[in-house]
Amino acid sequence: MVDATLLNWTLNQFLVMVMIMIRVGPLLFLMPITGSRNVPSQVKILLTAATALVLLPVVPVQAEQMPATFSGFLIFVVSEVAFAAILAVFTRLIFDAVQIAGQMVGIQMGMGMAGVLDPQFGNQTSLIGQLWNLIAILIFLAVDGHHLYIKTLHVSFIWVAPGTLHIGQATFEGLMQGTSLMFVMSVKIMAPASAAVFFSHIAMGIIAKTVPQIPILIVGMPINIGVGFIFVGLSLVYFLPLMIGQFEMLGRLLPRLAQGLGG
Repeated sequence: MVDATLLNWTLNQFLVMVMIMIRVGPLLFLMPITGSRNVPSQVKILLTAATALVLLPVVPVQAEQMPATFSGFLIFVVSEVAFAAILAVFTRLIFDAVQIAGQMVGIQMGMGMAGVLDPQFGNQTSLIGQLWNLIAILIFLAVDGHHLYIKTLHVSFIWVAPGTLHIGQATFEGLMQGTSLMFVMSVKIMAPASAAVFFSHIAMGIIAKTVPQIPILIVGMPINIGVGFIFVGLSLVYFLPLMIGQFEMLGRLLPRLAQGLGG
């Protein structure tokens, strides 16, 4: 016969694990890489359960914190999903900046119509944007960026008890500043290749006026594409430290953001 004390402990631990999974699950489903459409839902669920098991013995969560009413449980779930979405959106802003930069450079090179399907976000993107995005993902994994979320989840249970999300003015201001920095970062990424293609356009225009016998519409397109690809490759030397700096800044901001959401 099962001991009543052991059964009660088991049920309490199960409730605590469910509460942890309600916060961990949306974050893994929304953040880049694990939130990709190419990652099967079964894998995301297993990752959620595994992360919850790792956090179970180290987070200060009690079974008594689980709401007893259905309406209270719905509010609890919405609060936890919103918390995960706010953390995930900050990382997505970095990858969105890479996509915007690649899209703009691709249009300047004349490859705006040569779009491909982004397997991570499920939308159409340029070839340059896809290249930079894949490199950004590799850099993110190389600097252990995914560990930032595990650390942030751990400390978030200390600062923000389950179901006690507080969204204040500072949160909205942080989101607005993050969005503005996204566009600044995209300009920094695209600057070398964009400037080279821009001067290539100017040179083609001068040649068209001075030597009208040259068919610029035929010659200019491959030249712009070639110049663009050359400077996209050369800019990778600059791209690497820029992305590492952004991910390091993300590692400092995420815990502070989680602390601010605790009120």
